[in-house]
Amino acid sequence: MTNCSYFIVERPWSRKIVAFSAYPTKAIQSISANTKIIFGSTRTNIGNAYNPTTGVFTAPIDGVYAFHWTLLNAKGRYLSINIQVNGSNKLILYGDARNYPNWYSASQSYVTELRKGDNVNLSSDGTPGGYVHEYSTFTGYRL
Repeated sequence: MTNCSYFIVERPWSRKIVAFSAYPTKAIQSISANTKIIFGSTRTNIGNAYNPTTGVFTAPIDGVYAFHWTLLNAKGRYLSINIQVNGSNKLILYGDARNYPNWYSASQSYVTELRKGDNVNLSSDGTPGGYVHEYSTFTGYRL
């Protein structure tokens, strides 16, 4: 007869899944300067960390997070959108369709370490008049 023994190894970290993908409920037209961009609908919101009413993602746990945003801008318009962490601008996306004959798409990505409770959102910079088509997206997830 053979004696068998086993042991359980506990991981020192938990792998909590946090992910969202949001889009505007309708086109956001004539964006004012220094205005929060609210993507009011979600396709995915695992962990419910993105609030579609406020447009703010709140980190539910410490970790490294990736954010991506793709904006579809109307012809003849200029758009510049910052990603903010706790109200501080971190990275900007420019979409200049002023001399472009059609719709113009621009994308940006940002990877950062967040602490539980940190807030992330998109905001226009000081240039008014931008346009965000409803095909635009704002996505984030914990790595």
